[in-house]
Amino acid sequence: RILQGSNANIDVENEDESDCVIRNMCLDEEFLVPLRNFRQRIAYANAYGTDFQVPCQTAAFLNDNSGVCHFLIGGRCLTNDGGLGENAEEGAERKRSSDEEGDAEEGAVPPFVVAVLRTDQQSQTQSPARKLSGQNVASDDLLQMSQSLDALGWTKVFVDMRDSIPVPGLRKPSWMCTNSLDDLIKQREGVNDVSEGEGSDEAKNKSRGTNTSRLLTSQDLSRSTAAGDSINVPLGHTVMVANSKSEAYKQMNFQGRPVMDKLAHDIVLSLDE
Repeated sequence: RILQGSNANIDVENEDESDCVIRNMCLDEEFLVPLRNFRQRIAYANAYGTDFQVPCQTAAFLNDNSGVCHFLIGGRCLTNDGGLGENAEEGAERKRSSDEEGDAEEGAVPPFVVAVLRTDQQSQTQSPARKLSGQNVASDDLLQMSQSLDALGWTKVFVDMRDSIPVPGLRKPSWMCTNSLDDLIKQREGVNDVSEGEGSDEAKNKSRGTNTSRLLTSQDLSRSTAAGDSINVPLGHTVMVANSKSEAYKQMNFQGRPVMDKLAHDIVLSLDE
C-alpha cells in the first residue's frame, strides 16, 4: 500500500518513467537477469497484517488482479502425507515444544509457517510490455511488477508471527473475520478429499501429476493473507528477522529465531543440491 502511494506520487511528479527506481528494478532486464541467474529464489512474507514495514502483499509481490498460479507444497494444516493436519491449538503446542527441542522429523513444516508455495519459472526473458489504460496507471504498474517477478520462479514462505509478537492481540468478533490462508487450504483439501473418487476430474488430474486443489492464484493469496482473526500490533517484521541490535530488541524478538534458523537451514540445503 505504501508502494502504491509511492508509485502514484512518482507518476505525478515525473513524466519520465525511467525515474521510477522501484518499477525499473521489477521490470528491466538489467535487474531481472541477476535474479534469474540464481538457482533458487526464496521470499519470506508475514501473513495476517502483522508487518507494516514490509506488508505481505509487498514481500511476496502479490496482486489482487493477478492470476499467476502458486503451487502449494506444504502447510501447517497439512500432514506429511498431504492430508489435513492439526488445528491451531495443536499447532501452538507443537511450536512451543519444537522451539525447545527442535523438529524431530526431517522435512516437517514448522507451525509458524502457514504455507510454502512455488511459482514456475517462465521461459520468456523479456519484461511484459507496459499496458497504457489511461486510468489508474499506478495499479497497472503494480500488476506488471508482480507478474514480472513471479515469472522468475520463487519459493514463497508465508509465516505467522501473531503468537510471537510481545504485545498480545485482540480477538476479532466472528462477523469481522474473513477467510484466512489456513481456512482456504483446509477448504481446498476438504473438497479434494470428497472428490477423490476414481472417476472424478480431480482424480484424473492427480493421475497426470496435477492437483488443482493445490493451485492458488496471486489474488487468492493476497486476499487470504491480508488479515487474520485478531488485531495485532504490527511488529511482525522485527520479530520475524529476530532483530537483535540491542539487548532490549534481543529479548523482545527472540521468538523469531526459529524463522531465521529455518531460512538458514533452507539455504544450506539449496547449496547441497
